[in-house]
Amino acid sequence: MHTQTTVRMGAPILVLASLLACSQPSDQDEPARIAWSQAVGFVDNGGTALDALTVPDSIRAGVTFTATVSTFGSTGCIRPDRSQVLASGPQADITPYDSVWSGSPPCLPGWQGYSRSVELTFAAPGSALVRLHGRGFGGDLTFERTVTVRP
Repeated sequence: MHTQTTVRMGAPILVLASLLACSQPSDQDEPARIAWSQAVGFVDNGGTALDALTVPDSIRAGVTFTATVSTFGSTGCIRPDRSQVLASGPQADITPYDSVWSGSPPCLPGWQGYSRSVELTFAAPGSALVRLHGRGFGGDLTFERTVTVRP
């Protein structure tokens, strides 16, 4: 009588191989594989429920408040980077930057938001304007939000 034993190693090996191939690249990869570059953030949410710019409806004059800025991209291939803030009087312009992976292995499919906080202050009571500048599917994209500045 002949007995055959089958060891099913294929599925665990396949899962392990796919995890390794699709995992987020690390900075310890050899120099030829490191392909992070800085880019103006992609602020088009692609239909997700997350807003690219969130600010309070009203704030107090002279008191620092937090604006939440979100950029969007493929899962595991975006690292939120710095945000440039240019403020003058009752206006603040925010341009977010991301570190974007373009090397090997390629990015996972999917769409995810990457939020970060930006501190802003408006000195005088009245109406203030916060603008978010970034990239969208059709080119440059700007979002605007009005904030009431109370005394």
